[in-house]
Amino acid sequence: MTTRRQLIKTSLSLAAVPIGMSVAIEVAHAEDMPQWDKETDVLVLGYGNAGSNAAIAAADAGAKVLILEKTAAGGGNVSVSSGGFVVPTNKEDYYKFQKALYELSRSEWDKDLLDLFCEESLHLGDYVSSLAPEGKISVYGHAGYQNLPGADCVNKMSMRNVPGAKGGDRLFGIFDRAVKARNIPVLVNCPARRLVRRGNEVLGVEAIYKGKPYFVKANKAVVICTGGFQSNPELMARYIYGNPMAYLGSPAHTGDGLLMAQSMGCDLWHMNSVSAPLGIQVPGVKAGIAMVTRQPAFIWVDQDGKRFVNEKKLDYHCSWMAVNNFDAINHRYPRIPCYMIMDSSYLKAGPLISNGGSGWAINREGYKWSKDNQKEIDSGVIIKADTVEELAKKLGIADPAVLVATVKRWNSDLREKGIDTEYGRTLTADPNMKAVFVGRDVKSWSAPIEEGPFYAVKLVPVTYHTMGGPKKSVKAEVLDPFGEPIPRLYVAGELGSTWGLTYQGACANADAMVFGRVAGKNAAALENWK
Repeated sequence: MTTRRQLIKTSLSLAAVPIGMSVAIEVAHAEDMPQWDKETDVLVLGYGNAGSNAAIAAADAGAKVLILEKTAAGGGNVSVSSGGFVVPTNKEDYYKFQKALYELSRSEWDKDLLDLFCEESLHLGDYVSSLAPEGKISVYGHAGYQNLPGADCVNKMSMRNVPGAKGGDRLFGIFDRAVKARNIPVLVNCPARRLVRRGNEVLGVEAIYKGKPYFVKANKAVVICTGGFQSNPELMARYIYGNPMAYLGSPAHTGDGLLMAQSMGCDLWHMNSVSAPLGIQVPGVKAGIAMVTRQPAFIWVDQDGKRFVNEKKLDYHCSWMAVNNFDAINHRYPRIPCYMIMDSSYLKAGPLISNGGSGWAINREGYKWSKDNQKEIDSGVIIKADTVEELAKKLGIADPAVLVATVKRWNSDLREKGIDTEYGRTLTADPNMKAVFVGRDVKSWSAPIEEGPFYAVKLVPVTYHTMGGPKKSVKAEVLDPFGEPIPRLYVAGELGSTWGLTYQGACANADAMVFGRVAGKNAAALENWK
């Protein structure tokens, strides 16, 4: 017989178990049951977008709810996002658009899940407004892939006139106040570690609270909303092709929920999928900083000094795909890192990075980019040289003449032909294209790089969030490899999200809202286990 003392001893010994070896606590007999420290109906793991919405839905359905949060405050990735969510103009076109994203990238998808998501997305504006009637919802952008069928229906929305300096804080603040209004307790600094199981049925969770094992009984179900694994280098190397990759979101997203679900034998999907622009790593700052290009005189080059993509046609969230190329002859990633090459006109126009952007480094670590870029030049984040050849040498490009020739061709194309003949980058944006980011899109796309001194920054993929994790049903139940629900275990949010290899911006928040609510409602409807 396993005593509570033995359970606790086992828990502590497993705290240092290597990644991928999480083991659920097995209850074989009634006398093996742990001495529960807390009891609830629906136990939600993680207090971000999905977790807060799962808790709201479960409480509204009449269940007693408890949230366990790993960090001191919660908020997760939603709190440092732009705070956007897509509300399509009609379901039929939205379904066509999302279907095309899956099929063109050959990503696994589920017709019933997508149908439910598209239907529920129509009502997200009304839902958020019901939680914050004083707020004002407005359109801040449109589709990132405007050549796909149905793209015209995509409206990215955000909430204003509510507390919060930036979009992510405003959106999570709405959910946070709704949780508090329902008197749903949130236990912070209490990371969940392992599930307690009886056969394949989930009974509760072992967490760590105040340095000790803390057992919570979930009479109805456990809902995992712990986020992805973008801040776990080992898991990123295991599942995501292309390294190194930095992270933009919460450092607490280390795959804890993934390991717990795996301990129950869950099926997995979308494990190779992330949302990741290119960005900059600043020494002493843990998170990366996304690069948004706002001036025309720039190009991206690989480690050999060659361009490799139309820098202005590439969707922001999928920029990592453009550099994810392995050289099987020389055994290297020649575009990780890559380099952004600029002339003086770019930096004279203002700071390279906006302090009003999203991401953990700016919004939580508090890094402030200098207005004149001088701090970053002095620190070596921005590399400066009097000539392009000298810049190539400072970047370590083996043959500086290659970069010189690349810049020369770029300048000649724009001066003599009015278009980039290598990748088709135009001088200006397509005037018929809807704004991907209203107020932030720029009309001028391309200009010669000829005003010295010249500058460069090193770019690597910086991950907003991973998409992969447990596969789920339309009820948000975690599924096993045979498509059967694992009893009393649900999942929502970026862990096992709906999205495959290509991702439409503002759909992570939408997905978390939709399936967080689905999970909470269905978990609350269960009968208590006996």
